[in-house]
Amino acid sequence: MWILFSPSEKKCLTHKNSTKATKTAFYKDFICKNLQEILESYTQFLQHASDAELQKLFGVKTINLDELSLAQNLLNAPLLDSIERYIGVAFNALDYTNLDNSTKDYLHKHLLIFSNLFGILKAQDKIPYYDLKQGEGFYSKNTTFSTKNFYKENSENIWKFLDSTNTESLEFLDLRAGFYQKCFSLNTIPTTLKHKNLHIVIPNFIKNGKTLSHYAKFYRGILLQTCAKSKISDLETLISTDITGLSLQDKNTTNAQNITQTLLTYTIQ
Repeated sequence: MWILFSPSEKKCLTHKNSTKATKTAFYKDFICKNLQEILESYTQFLQHASDAELQKLFGVKTINLDELSLAQNLLNAPLLDSIERYIGVAFNALDYTNLDNSTKDYLHKHLLIFSNLFGILKAQDKIPYYDLKQGEGFYSKNTTFSTKNFYKENSENIWKFLDSTNTESLEFLDLRAGFYQKCFSLNTIPTTLKHKNLHIVIPNFIKNGKTLSHYAKFYRGILLQTCAKSKISDLETLISTDITGLSLQDKNTTNAQNITQTLLTYTIQ
């Protein structure tokens, strides 16, 4: 079972577990390819962009010079596991630092984080500090970058990686925000896959009769933590698992073209 997760806007600037950059490209074994040209273009853009362009790219009103300096030197900056680099609401709820080793190992095997710049990241993929607001892009050195186009260009690489799992069907717990669901859709099964069936579970969180949007991030983190602590290996087990602070209110399953989609509606207790 793959667990698909969004990144966070907020990222860790420095960390005790950071390692120095090496001569080998840190991204050489990433799922998504063709990153050399993109990252060179990104750093070139940051080094020559106006304050207004930087503010737009980062989605901020004030530029932090320490953060900018690290991002400008991304190819030689200190590296940190992606699961520790992201420190937003969902990752705080996950509380990775305080998990035991077996729980962390589960995340290393099952978790995939959809980043805005690097494509899909495994939990232990080491990345430097960077910043790129969701939906923003850049142009430099004759390279135009947008997150959606990058995922589209890497679609074959992504499916090949996902298809490598040795299970009867491909199972996904989709905890992504809508933007990343659009970047890489699970609505169609490529004909080249060895797996011919998909099962996708998408959670929905309700409080006081209203569907949560921003605060859903926190409960996605709680759900991810529960999966990791309980070592959940399939979606049927997930559906029958009690989750602290959440009550399963409804389960709605649809089937179409070998794709089973289950919407789980949780109420906040």
